[in-house]
Amino acid sequence: MKLWEMRYGDEPVNGRLFALRFMKKIHIVIITTLAFAAAVCALHLIYRLGGEKLYMTEADVYLGYIPEAGSNELIYYNKYTWEQMSKDSAVIGEILLADPGLDAGVVKESFLATLDSDVKVLTLRVQNTDPAMSERIMKAALAGIDAYACSLPEILSTRVIGEPDAAELVPPDVRALRAVILGAFLGLFVSVLYVSCRVLSDDRIILPETIEKRYHLPAAGTLTSANLSESLEDLAGDEGFAVASTLSKEKISAVIDELKKAGAKPEGSILGLDDAEGEGLIETIKKCDKPVVYIFSSKEDVRMDELALSLLSKCGKEPMCAVLADSDDGLIRAYYAGKRSRFADDAGKK
Repeated sequence: MKLWEMRYGDEPVNGRLFALRFMKKIHIVIITTLAFAAAVCALHLIYRLGGEKLYMTEADVYLGYIPEAGSNELIYYNKYTWEQMSKDSAVIGEILLADPGLDAGVVKESFLATLDSDVKVLTLRVQNTDPAMSERIMKAALAGIDAYACSLPEILSTRVIGEPDAAELVPPDVRALRAVILGAFLGLFVSVLYVSCRVLSDDRIILPETIEKRYHLPAAGTLTSANLSESLEDLAGDEGFAVASTLSKEKISAVIDELKKAGAKPEGSILGLDDAEGEGLIETIKKCDKPVVYIFSSKEDVRMDELALSLLSKCGKEPMCAVLADSDDGLIRAYYAGKRSRFADDAGKK
């Protein structure tokens, strides 16, 4: 086994493993979605409730159209037309004539004439941050609209049918539910993308079969495999073997204890490869007279393992097989459920 012989290309995207690993991190998606929903809603409420307060006055004006309008609906002015005309200089000018002290820009920004239902009932609406100014503009607008509407050939007269009350505070347009939905959608998108990238970019070994696909090295199973000792005897012989790994001494010792409990025979020397440049390491490897069994860990990055495998190969001590430590047995059993594989049979017995 040489470093340049390691075949990541032999590992197609495994949809089943991806789904299982994604579900292991589903809590990240849920927490992030809820956090985004709460954050976006909070920011939305701060923006909406912290803005300027508007005060509104309303009045309804009945429009008396010419008799011909009864048989020709095209004579009536529609909602869009009234809203456009209420911003035109002609209407604004009539309002300013009624109250010359008003500012044209303020009037244009505050005033709106629209049709809420009946084409003969024109609704005048004024919104301003100053309640007194809102009432003042409305008073001038009633006179201005009367003068403007009566100047139109289609309208004969106007009559106020809904007297304006005192200016009232406009409730803020909060729509918190929309903010929650938007935040949840953003959180869901970001978290799914993040978890997916994390899972897809993680090269750690999760399944025993990954060792065989990636490194073309027989896998005896995991430390908890039901038939581990038999697999090791078949692959490494029944006269004992040496353990090689980049794990720390404490972890290797724990692995050896687990191997002994499983009935295996780790009787050779321990080849600690966590420091590939360690003094005397190459001589120790070459002097090893037992078959080598390599120990991978599901919790460790594989770059150190690949350097270690390359070093063993250069020393002429390619491992006979490998064992996966720190395995996620629940995930492995779920992955092999219903699959035909020696690892499936092994996992199913646990």
